[in-house]
Amino acid sequence: MLNRLHQNKPAKTVLALAAAAMIMTACGQNADNGNASANGEASANAGTNANGQAAGNEAGTNAAAGNGSGNTTGASASEESVDALYAKAKEEGKVIVYSTSGRANDAAETFMKQYPGIKVEVSKVKSDEMMDKVMKEQDAGQFNPDVIVTKEVSGAVEEEMVKPGRYIKYLPEDIAPKVDEPYRTQAEAYANYVEFRTIFYNAKHYEKAPVSNWWDLTTPEFKGKVYTADPLSSPAFMDLFTTMVTNSDDMAAAYKEKFGKDIELHGTENAGYEYIQELFDNGLIVLKGSDDVLDAIGKADSEAVGLAVSGDVSKNEENGWTIQPIYDIKPKTAVPDAGYFFLANKAPHEAGAKLFIRWMMGETDAKGAGLDPFNEVGSWVPRSDVQTKNDISFESLNLWPFDGEALYNAAPKVRDFWIKQK
Repeated sequence: MLNRLHQNKPAKTVLALAAAAMIMTACGQNADNGNASANGEASANAGTNANGQAAGNEAGTNAAAGNGSGNTTGASASEESVDALYAKAKEEGKVIVYSTSGRANDAAETFMKQYPGIKVEVSKVKSDEMMDKVMKEQDAGQFNPDVIVTKEVSGAVEEEMVKPGRYIKYLPEDIAPKVDEPYRTQAEAYANYVEFRTIFYNAKHYEKAPVSNWWDLTTPEFKGKVYTADPLSSPAFMDLFTTMVTNSDDMAAAYKEKFGKDIELHGTENAGYEYIQELFDNGLIVLKGSDDVLDAIGKADSEAVGLAVSGDVSKNEENGWTIQPIYDIKPKTAVPDAGYFFLANKAPHEAGAKLFIRWMMGETDAKGAGLDPFNEVGSWVPRSDVQTKNDISFESLNLWPFDGEALYNAAPKVRDFWIKQK
């Protein structure tokens, strides 16, 4: 997967054009599953699908064009109703889920109680490994999963899985009007929960947040006292640092606000790269994962701080931590890390897949128990009718917008720069 991230953009454009026939096949299969691609474009095209079969179907226009849902199934509202889907799903008998989050397992338990006769099988897979797995399966003519629950991989999910029609956006038209932007019409898919990477501190040691500017971590006060999960193992952590590089003007302004002078670069291209270099020069400690970081700073009275997943604040009690996240850091706190829902291309149990996705979304009224595992402290559900469990609304968070294309282009270079610092 990471090797593909090193390909240049022109090469990817050529591949995308070459895959147009596959896209249209995935988008226009009324006989198989009726799903259309995430961009909801309406056109007719003949091509070849992953099985080498000729395809000449017309991709359906957005059935929910009035609400901008991007759900291009070509099915009528009655065919997409819960009762109709359940009737078909019972005939299918099961739903196969590939998920980056264990929350899908919790949702599956309540789903099987609500809809007896349908077995949900969840495989937990990392986002980048999932991409490789699905690509290999589909290229071999094997269409195994029905539902994809995934985080982004520096824009590669959209570029390499959504645009070629391997992952397909699904947002029921009765739920779409209640979904906040950008996850209703502007994002690659609906995201049932949104987290981000931020700075955590030990609430037993500090009465209030000891950091208000990212550049604080480069000062002598925090020398050898900053931990992070390894971005080489977690694309979402790399996305944070890459976003600092692609928004270097913001980082330069924050530097001037902190130190009262313009930033001076020391062999780096911009303020984002300079920030990474100065973190390492100040003794940055890189650990394997987010839990390792929070173990290091949260189990004892520690003056160290660490970069971790916002949602991990919900694990305080079970892990014996006394950690708190910081939700306001200059110039921006973080970049969103969304948990997207997709239908898989040629989902073998399509009705069950749609029914399960609806369940995880919380159904039309947002009261379905399938939503509960996703609506946690440190996570935000982008629905206007869902009350967050956080003290701050998602709209109030000071975040950079997620720019998948910019990340896709810049991430390989930032990754190489990170490796050189180590």
